[in-house]
Amino acid sequence: MTRIGRQPDGDPDQDVDDNLPAPFRSYALERADAPRFHIRLVENTQRLYPAHKHDYFQIIYYLSEAPTARIGLKSYKPQPGSIYFIAPMTPHQTRFRRASRCVVIYFDLDFLRPGITRSYPISELVRIAPELTPFAWQGHVDFNLDEAQSARVEEACRAMILEHSADRICAGEIIRAELTLILGRVCRAYEERFDELSPVLPKIGRDSGHMRRISDFIAENYLRSPTLDQAAAYARLSRSRLCALLRQHTGTSFNALIREIRIDDARERLALTDEPIGQIAYAVGYNDEKYFLRAFRKSVGMTPTAYRAKRLGDLTVPATSRRGPTAQATCLRQRGRS
Repeated sequence: MTRIGRQPDGDPDQDVDDNLPAPFRSYALERADAPRFHIRLVENTQRLYPAHKHDYFQIIYYLSEAPTARIGLKSYKPQPGSIYFIAPMTPHQTRFRRASRCVVIYFDLDFLRPGITRSYPISELVRIAPELTPFAWQGHVDFNLDEAQSARVEEACRAMILEHSADRICAGEIIRAELTLILGRVCRAYEERFDELSPVLPKIGRDSGHMRRISDFIAENYLRSPTLDQAAAYARLSRSRLCALLRQHTGTSFNALIREIRIDDARERLALTDEPIGQIAYAVGYNDEKYFLRAFRKSVGMTPTAYRAKRLGDLTVPATSRRGPTAQATCLRQRGRS
C-alpha cells in the first residue's frame, strides 16, 4: 500500500501570532519519512498571515472571493475559480476573511514524481516534469478558470480529500493521478498563453534567480525601511540593474513597491483586525503616523478610518460548524459563482 506523507510541521496556515514583529518566516523543514502531501478545505477563518516561504509546492484554489494575496512581488485579488501555484521557497502572503473559501494543497516533488530524487531549478525542472510549468509562469499569468475548468478541478479536489482521509489501498496513487490531471489540464488550458509569453519575456533562469533574491530581500525587510543599496548588495546586482529588473517584471520602482506592499498590508489589517490605526502604521513599517495617513490617503483615496468603515459591513458572516473530510468534499459542490 502506498503511504501518504504527513502534513508538514509548522504549517503556515495553522494558528500564528499576528503580533510578532518579524515580517517574514521560512518553513524549510526537515523532511518526513515519506514524501509529503496534504489537502484541506479552508473556511470560517479570518486571519492575516505573515509573509513566509516553504520548501514544498503549494496550490491554492479559491471557491470564493478573498482578500488580496501576494506571491513574490505581485499582488492578486482572488475570485471564484482563481488558482495559484507557489513554487518552493517563493515568498508569499495570504489573507482570509470568514466568507473566504479555498482548497489548499501541499506536496513534495517526489510525491508527484517518485522517480525524481534530486532538486532542480524550476527552469530546468519544467523540462523534466512539464506539468509543473504553471509554477514557473505564476508571476506572468493570471490563472482564472472558467466554469467547466473549475468543475473539473473541484471534482479532483473532492476525490483527493476523500482519499487522503482514508487508509485504503492505492490511495496515494489515486491522489497522485488526480493532482497530475489538475496540473496537466491547467497546462493545456494555458498552453497558447505560455507560447505567446516565451518570446517576449526573459527566459526563466538567470533573471528569475535575480528576481527570487530581490523578492526574498523585500519580503524579509520591507518593514525595516530597506534602501536600494542594501537590496542591490543582497541580490548581488548593481543599483541600475536591480531597478531595470524591477521595472521589467513589476512595472514599478523599488521605493514604490515597498510602499505598495506596506499599504496592502495596512488595508487588510484595517479590514480584518480591530487594531488602532497608530498600531497598524507601526506594524507595517511607518514610525510616523501622520506620514502613514498621508501615504495611505494618496494610495487608496480615503483615510484609514473611512476605509475601515467601508469594509466593515462586508466582513461579517455567521460562523458554521466545523466539517469532517467527507463533509468538506461534499461542500465543494456548494460554491456557486457571484
